[in-house]
Amino acid sequence: MRLAALLHLNMINWLVQTTTDYPGAAAGLPLEGFLSLAEAAVFNGFKIQKRRSDWLLGRWTAKQLIGQVHEYDNGQALPFDQLSILPLKDGAPAAYQSIIGSEHPLDVSISISHSHDTAACAIIERPDWPLGIDLEWIAPRSAGFIADYFTPGEQALLRECPIENLPTHTTAVWSAKEAALKAIHQGLKVDTRCVSCLIQVENNPPRSWIPFTIQWDQQRFNRSVPSLEGWWRATETYVLTLVAQNYENNLNTNLSN
Repeated sequence: MRLAALLHLNMINWLVQTTTDYPGAAAGLPLEGFLSLAEAAVFNGFKIQKRRSDWLLGRWTAKQLIGQVHEYDNGQALPFDQLSILPLKDGAPAAYQSIIGSEHPLDVSISISHSHDTAACAIIERPDWPLGIDLEWIAPRSAGFIADYFTPGEQALLRECPIENLPTHTTAVWSAKEAALKAIHQGLKVDTRCVSCLIQVENNPPRSWIPFTIQWDQQRFNRSVPSLEGWWRATETYVLTLVAQNYENNLNTNLSN
């Protein structure tokens, strides 16, 4: 699937899969010919079945998506065991083509998320591009959680939310923060209040992508960050958020320098 919003010359591709799409994932079993040698070495180090299951489903979803894009661009499929999704030093995933025992980076940026037997992946066909996807199961969150982890601006928007939609919108804000921090390869290692994801209250949570605003608190996060754009959508059970660098703003900044 492709995100309708165009990042200037770049399109975000995204896909959501469940364990029913890859039955072996629920049991933590890789299908024959699915993992590359490098991935198998990583997988064999996991001892907890849930970790194995989540990891497999995330890779299955990523390989399905990368394979579709590769076939669309090149007219031929990329065998799964010749495709590796491996962690960078900071833990973020990266995609490689395995050729004769060595890994060659693909010209894509990738992000993966999983929750409750569901996985999501996003890719953009530019290397080293800030990109984050997050999938969160909709659940109530306490007033204490919101006070501890959300910014004043986010809290103000949530106060406008009808009570019946509060779990969805609270989940959406949390998911958006995770996606934004993934995009800059920080994750939850930093204070979540360093970024405000200002999701406007909707009477009906959106079933198609709509944008939200991202703002950074330089006092809490004193480093440069790229200009990011965000989108979110919801189903009855989960929220999905996407964050990516704003290509047009980045281009203008480069030209002005």
